[in-house]
Amino acid sequence: MSTPTSCPHAHDDAAYVLGALSPAERLDFERHLDTCDECSRSVRSFAGMPGLLDLVDPAVLQDPPADPPLPATLLPSVTRAVEVRSRRRVLVVAGLAAAAAAVVALAVPAVLESADTPVSGPGTSTSSPQSPGSPDGGNTVETHEMAPLGHVPVEASLGLERVAWGTRMLLTCTYDKDAVEVDLPEQVDYLLFVTASDGRSEQVGSWTSLSGATMEVPAATSVARDDIASVEVRTTSGRVVLRLDA
Repeated sequence: MSTPTSCPHAHDDAAYVLGALSPAERLDFERHLDTCDECSRSVRSFAGMPGLLDLVDPAVLQDPPADPPLPATLLPSVTRAVEVRSRRRVLVVAGLAAAAAAVVALAVPAVLESADTPVSGPGTSTSSPQSPGSPDGGNTVETHEMAPLGHVPVEASLGLERVAWGTRMLLTCTYDKDAVEVDLPEQVDYLLFVTASDGRSEQVGSWTSLSGATMEVPAATSVARDDIASVEVRTTSGRVVLRLDA
């Protein structure tokens, strides 16, 4: 079994979960996961990160506080040592800030296009050889239409991809305030929940749907694909509007 200090992939776990590896690196790392228990455990521990970082305010990455100036009275040797440590700290902070910014950008739903064409009926599914955002086609992505619960102004399809640490998801969602005969706002906040076969339920995503626009919402869960009982789209008040019995 590999260890964190000797494994050449010890620092690839978070980048893999966040989709930051190149296609070749991702394929190499997924092969490595089959033989390395340490990296597999580490990847599972990061599985909920995309959903959590969906709540990060990008403003926290702007205008970080500056380090105080070094005292002029320090001995030159001490000053040099402190400067070396400071440079290392700046590099680490810069790397973390860049990674966090990338995650925030990844977690922010994308507006694809105006919704002019209806999606197919609930319960249908297709599969694609490519992962969301991954051109190497490593894992198969199942795509299912989510079933509406009642007459609701939203419809969605959900892509599910099996990965070593759980399940990666991509929700494609369209909100149309004119689809029902009530006065609705131009935008509505929705939440994405996953329920496991043992009854555990967790929120894995949130977004704001704009009327007439199609959104792409990335999400992830540590629950394995075969252990997912259902996926639901809910309003912030808790009402379930779309459901997929997986």
